[in-house]
Amino acid sequence: MSDIHQTASSWTWIAGEIVPTAAASIGVLDRGFLYGESVFETLRTVERKALFLSAHLLRLRKSASLLGMTCDFDDGWMEQLIDQLLARIPDGEDAVVRITMTRGNRIGGRLDAEGCRSRWIVTATAMEPEKSRPPLHLVISKFRKTPPDVLDPAIKSGNFLSSILAREDAIGRGADDGILLSPEGILTETSCANLFWVRDGEVFTCSRELVLEGITRGCAIRLLESSGIEVIEGLFPELEIRSAQEAFLTSSVTGIVAVASIEGRDLTSDLESSITETLRARYQQQILTASRGGVR
Repeated sequence: MSDIHQTASSWTWIAGEIVPTAAASIGVLDRGFLYGESVFETLRTVERKALFLSAHLLRLRKSASLLGMTCDFDDGWMEQLIDQLLARIPDGEDAVVRITMTRGNRIGGRLDAEGCRSRWIVTATAMEPEKSRPPLHLVISKFRKTPPDVLDPAIKSGNFLSSILAREDAIGRGADDGILLSPEGILTETSCANLFWVRDGEVFTCSRELVLEGITRGCAIRLLESSGIEVIEGLFPELEIRSAQEAFLTSSVTGIVAVASIEGRDLTSDLESSITETLRARYQQQILTASRGGVR
């Protein structure tokens, strides 16, 4: 289910102006529109504070650099811009912020990017009120994760076709999302979240060489390790998750979300006393502390 109100308050900064998102547009020659040649970050806000903004901007710069795109902005400028957008969100509502940078317009019909000027688009959209999220049902997707020798997973790219296909395939099979395997059959992540699973008190997740290094993923690992729970990163075949007692997903917008079943097999741990639920509660406290302490 979407975290965005169906009749949400949504505002977009584009070309130096803030406009209602429904009125924002780009030209048909934009390379992000034509080729998916863009990078982006999505984050949530709590009490009008953009959570972990510095980490998101650092990753945005890394994504741009890996694509050879110049990311010439000042963090202070971006913070002020986001604050201006958030000021238009109704009081008491949190928001999802998306920062997008495209390569800019195609020039003269050429595929190469020489002479292109980057285009920035920043959007803030009101979220649904915070509530407990029901555990998710996952399946193993028939679509494979794009291998790193085709596209570096460190790039958070606007080209989302493989994720869309995996999500639609999962929904068509009665699930909420799909787990993507690498071409070699290694467990990676879901369509738009990092994947963890728990077996005999240990937590497992795919190593960073095959998945996006999620901001919430890193926070979850730090919280678990500070509680004395070992997190093992590696390259694990599909069989490894078949014996999991718990599993959960992490993402910047949804936070920590429990998994109810994988390929129709119910996970066995009692949610209330699970590692997942303990982690979720600690993460909620972490984001409240970050927002009230002004941590960017």
